[in-house]
Amino acid sequence: MKSKRILTIAALTVIGVFVIAAAGCKMSGMAVTTRGQLLKVNIVHPKDLPERGVDNIDIVVGSRGVNSVRDVLLDVELPPQLIVLDETHERGVTMTHDPGSNVYHYTFGNLQPAEDSTIRYKVRTSFGTVSQSDSVKATAWQRDLPGDKLVETAVIKLRP
Repeated sequence: MKSKRILTIAALTVIGVFVIAAAGCKMSGMAVTTRGQLLKVNIVHPKDLPERGVDNIDIVVGSRGVNSVRDVLLDVELPPQLIVLDETHERGVTMTHDPGSNVYHYTFGNLQPAEDSTIRYKVRTSFGTVSQSDSVKATAWQRDLPGDKLVETAVIKLRP
């Protein structure tokens, strides 16, 4: 009788782990690929800035699995309230940007396990009459991601 309970609890635990893993494939800036790799996208930003304030916004793309993640595409869309003064990215990352556009396109060939790659924007705010910026949006694509993409957003508020 006692062994049946242990087996039942073990089976329910295993099923629970699979349900949580399936439901949590895309949460808090991290997604699990079909090959069991973990792709992470985080936006590091100030919570608020004054009008014409200058600060950095970092987009961090990383691999948290035991295998490398290959062929990651990233689009970063910055709102019109943020004026880009400078953009830097690490070696091995290819960037394209159409002049006059607020969308930047990046290609990562290979992210090794536990490797992060950071894209940094030095921005100046121009809020005008709004109390917060539109969303900073980072969208990562990789062929093995469920739903094909991982989206992370952030908002910067006007500091009174």
